[in-house]
Order: sequence, then structure tokens, then C-alpha cells
Amino acid sequence: MSGADDFGWEPSASIDRGALKGLPNNIDAEAKVLSAMLLSGEVVEEALVELMPDDFYRPSHKTIFVAMSAMYESSIPIDSISLIDYLNSIDKLEAVGGEAYVLELMGNTLALANWQHHAGIVRRDAMLREIIGATNQISALAHDAPIDTKEVIERAESMLLSVTAREVKSSYRELGDFMAEAYQEAEEVARAGGDVHGAPTGYPTLDRMLMGLREGQLVVIGARPAVGKTSFALNLALNAAADGYTVGFFSLEMSGKEIAQRFICAQAMVNMSNFRTGRISPEEWANINEAINELGRLDILIDDTPGTTVTEIRAKARRMLHNKEKAVIILDYLQLVNPPAGKNYNGNRAVEVSEMSRGLKIMAKELGVPVIMLSQLNRSLEGRTGKRPQMSDLRESGSIEQDADIIMLLDRSSTESEAERDDRPDFGITRVILAKNRSGPVGDVDLMFLPASTKFYEIDEHAVE
Repeated sequence: MSGADDFGWEPSASIDRGALKGLPNNIDAEAKVLSAMLLSGEVVEEALVELMPDDFYRPSHKTIFVAMSAMYESSIPIDSISLIDYLNSIDKLEAVGGEAYVLELMGNTLALANWQHHAGIVRRDAMLREIIGATNQISALAHDAPIDTKEVIERAESMLLSVTAREVKSSYRELGDFMAEAYQEAEEVARAGGDVHGAPTGYPTLDRMLMGLREGQLVVIGARPAVGKTSFALNLALNAAADGYTVGFFSLEMSGKEIAQRFICAQAMVNMSNFRTGRISPEEWANINEAINELGRLDILIDDTPGTTVTEIRAKARRMLHNKEKAVIILDYLQLVNPPAGKNYNGNRAVEVSEMSRGLKIMAKELGVPVIMLSQLNRSLEGRTGKRPQMSDLRESGSIEQDADIIMLLDRSSTESEAERDDRPDFGITRVILAKNRSGPVGDVDLMFLPASTKFYEIDEHAVE
């Protein structure tokens, strides 16, 4: 059972090269699994879930496994006679070693005893071969002198991570397990008096509506320029970090130093203009020093690389959050993200933005963290009566509305005369319009905005449903 020629098949050139390099494999374990499948219908069902055709190193074993899978799908009984007949009908019988080899497999009755262990060996060796294959592909990518090395890094990481993807996918669980988790979460929320069960926004009414920002959620914050979406995002970052969350902040608009200035002024309640011009009183210096000490204890990571792509953001975020228990990612803002290198969208920016939005949603799911994505709104809302933003105003929206779990739109009156109108927010008030909430209610929450220190405060604890 050790020689390929015994079964009448000729390995491909790639298999020859693999054999010379000693690719991990266990032919005996493969044979034991196939024998167990021939002896038990229950084993067939479990093996077809646990294993894939490419897990079998020997081509003849792969052919037999594929044949039994096809027979199972067609409700054909799986035994030695039926398998021989099926292999003969597809002209593969001689390729796998003929009737003699099928009967030999059938005669190995002891294979049933430890077939799961043998299946684990087959799966383990297949994974090791995949790792070797991935490293070879990564080496080839590196030697091809790619245009965008960032894309190569992301592809290399994806290749290695995909090796374990099957293990994740096969880790299915019964509905009862998830119901137990849901029940436990409800108990915890009840014991906490209905408090948030995710990353807090820091605003009581908003937290009650959202129950915190949950893992895997894509949260979109939309606003016209100068309304305060970056300031709002920085307030969310501070509030989440103060609650023990790691915050990864990707700023494509402002530098890291500008973000630090805003953090300091918001925490110290110091006028931003005075901070920048040095007109700071002794009392304010004391507040600034205290704020810097407090902020220094927070786990906030800032990346201000301009012209980045979703690919690079995903790769960096994965490193940022390595070994972090609780985290939030914030991106400021979507329209400044560059499309993937080498892809041609024929000038269709909406398609570009839609693909980037979808990539960020996938990132949220992969990393298991909420991703807060800032987005501009179209100018067309300025000509609308009332100027109240709505989801369709998201610039180059494409699939943003579909991808997002939560959409918050910021609205603010630009002048006192505008604020006097009944259909506009009061002057100095930023209205957070919760336009979409996949897991809860929607409504408005009014916040007081202090432009000098870029700080938001809630002024009404009751949302308008």
C-alpha cells in the first residue's frame, strides 16, 4: 500500500515535487478513514462534514472520497459492490487500484474503532500542506515585484489566515448554545439595570437605544462638512477608551498632532484657539497637565497615514488589536480612503465606495469589534426644505445603507436665524438622528456642542421616537 504504481495512477509533476520535498501526509490514515466510510453510513455523514477531497494526499484516495460523496448526494447505498459499480461507471475504477483495492478497504473492519483520530491526522497533514503552499505563494508574490506592496502584505496575511478558516467554519454549534448566550446576556443587562452591553457612546439616551456598540457592527456617522462628525467621533473614542476599550483611530483628514490637540482640549475643557496660540492661563495649564496624565492612561492608537486603502486598514487593525480583549475601530472618513491598487472601476466612484464599505463590514466581522465609519453627506440636502439629513444623503452611498448596522446622521443649525425655524435644531444643539438601528429603536438625541473645546454633552435624556 505504499507505492503509487500499485494502484495504476500516475502522480502529477506537482505531486512529484511535493513528494521529493516530503510534504506531510499519512497514506495509512487516509485508507483507514475510507475503510470506515465503507463500513458505516454514520461515518460517511460525519466524514463528509469533517473532511474535503483535497485533504487526501493520494489521488486515488481523493477519487474514492469524491465518489462516495457523490453517491451519498444521490442516495446511492455505500458499500463495496456499489462503490465498485459507481467507479466503473465513471471510468475511475482502474485508476484507484481496481476491485482488489476497494475490497481491501472493505475488509479493514478495525478501522471503525479510531476513524475520528485518523480523520484528524488527515486533516492536520492537509493543513500543513496548505501552510507550505501558502508560503510558496507568498514567496512568489514577493518575487513578482508588485506595484502595491501593501496589497501583497494583506494578501499574504489572508493566505495564512485562510488556512485556519475551515477550522472556524466547522465549529458549528447548536441553537441551544446560542440561546444560552442570549439568555445570559439578557440576565447581565438586567442585573446592570439595563445599562449598555457593548462599547458605550457616553450619552445615556443613545446608549439605551443602542445598548452599546457591539462586536461585528458597522456604525456609520454621516454629516455635512463643519457639522462636527470628527469631533463627535473623537468624543466616542474618549468615552469608549475611558470604559476600558482599546481604540484604533484611522485619521485620513487630520494629523495625529491635531487629534491630540482636540483630545487635550476636550478633556481639559480648554479653548482650542487659545491652546494653539499659547494664550493659556496658569489654571488652564494645570487642567492641561491633568488631562494629559489622564489621556496617557487610555489605550488609544492613532494612524494618520494619508491615502490609505481598506486593505491596509484591515492589516493594520489586525495588528493593533492583537491580544486586545475589547476594542473599537474608528475611520475618519470613508470618502478619503483610496480604492485598491490595480482595480479599474471605470470612474464609477459609487462602486468604489460601495466595495470599500463592504470591506469595512467584513473587517468588523473578522475582528469581532465595532467599526465606526465617518461619511460625508451630499450637498443636495442643503436645498431641501428643513435640511434634515436622511440615509439617502450618504455621499456615493451605494451599499453603505445596506452594510451598516447603525446609521447616525448629525444635524446642526449654522446660524441663529436658521435655528429659529420650527423644523431646525436650536442654536448650539447637534441633533443625532439615529436613522437606522438594526437591533433597536430609531429616533433623535439632542447634544450640546461646545465648539471651543469640541466637547459634546447630552441635554435631554429622552429620545424623540
